[in-house]
Amino acid sequence: MRRIAHAGPVSPTMRAMTETSHTASASARTAPTEAAHDAWFDRLAARAQAGPSELSAVLAMASAGGDLVDFSGGFPDPGLYDTQLLGETAAKAIESRPEVALQYAPNYGLASLREVLRAEVSRTQAVVPGPDDLIVTSGGVDALTLICKAMLNPGDAVLVEAPSYLGAFSVFRSHDGVCVSMENDAHGLIPASIETAYAQARAQGAEPKVVYVIPDFQNPSGLRLDRERRREVVEISRRLGLLVLEDVAYRDLAFDGSYVDSLYELGPDVTVQVGTFSKTFTPGTRMGWAAGPATVIDAMAQAKTNTDQCAGALGQTILEAHITEGHYAASLPVLRSAYAARCQGLMDALDGALSSSAAWTVPAGGFFTWVDVPGVDTKALAALAIEEGVAFVPGAPFFADGRATSQLRMSFSRTPVSRMAEGAARLARAIERVR
Repeated sequence: MRRIAHAGPVSPTMRAMTETSHTASASARTAPTEAAHDAWFDRLAARAQAGPSELSAVLAMASAGGDLVDFSGGFPDPGLYDTQLLGETAAKAIESRPEVALQYAPNYGLASLREVLRAEVSRTQAVVPGPDDLIVTSGGVDALTLICKAMLNPGDAVLVEAPSYLGAFSVFRSHDGVCVSMENDAHGLIPASIETAYAQARAQGAEPKVVYVIPDFQNPSGLRLDRERRREVVEISRRLGLLVLEDVAYRDLAFDGSYVDSLYELGPDVTVQVGTFSKTFTPGTRMGWAAGPATVIDAMAQAKTNTDQCAGALGQTILEAHITEGHYAASLPVLRSAYAARCQGLMDALDGALSSSAAWTVPAGGFFTWVDVPGVDTKALAALAIEEGVAFVPGAPFFADGRATSQLRMSFSRTPVSRMAEGAARLARAIERVR
């Protein structure tokens, strides 16, 4: 019988998976000589001496290829793109607007695209960002980077869900932020834990500045936060003087096309909403946005002049045409249907192979399910799973505080339904071996 997994303890690294994924992708890289490594390693910044990040391990695993049934990377399926349409749109953008598409863009983004995105935000939310309340970014991670540059002094605290997106942890820490964990349950973030984490941060000498939340089909749990909890998150954050950083990467991917009130529309005065088109348009164009209080957005724009200067104008012009010509809205039902079918395929496969040994979340959108295998260290399980020919991401890196875990994340976004049963069977064999 399918059960709902609860967020619980975890182990701190992905070394087993990292080593395996490095081996799998070694042919695609040329490693530096040992002498060069020895000569320069001590000169690297301290943040660069930790070795490969957990996120880089996931990216390497996702490109390993072979007979591997891959549930690791949360990547969209490029097979769902209308490549002919995208090619025609790109050609038209270059031909009709070369002075825009092939030139640098303003740090805020092209004015025409910003107007389109302001309308796009209001399409599903009862709020319209002001003219100075929105910036175009190079994907969601760029927006997180700009928030750090705008908001964080060294040692300031970011309150994070447990579990939450491991890539965000890397961004916060690389800007000398301190990640302090809140608490999640089977329904997502527990709002009252914001106050507990706030007090914990202050007690350890870290000034709390930001609350990072993924309310829609969360990475990694796949859970969707209900409206009442969203309202509490906003009210508590407002009272404590915290900026809510709302990551809506999966908001458009509810399988039934529904929406729940966003944190931004519930509290535009205290929220910066970070969105990306990497899951619903193309990650290759690196298009995203951030909407929030004008003072914060302006600080992000100034910071952008010292990072990549501007989001790529060619991608901006293609995205603008894709939205204004109606192609983006038309593509969403296709994506939702495809990902819903893959999700159901994975649920059926897990029911068939793991019903007596594991529990998992049942997502209503997005890319992920969160699996709990009681009594099993999923870091150790990951290496055995690779030997069996199946990949997932162990749960440890999704917790900022380094707790031990029996959990793992499985992504269904790129795995064919026809491979789901085999992947689940391989995972079951690996579990039997580790037990």
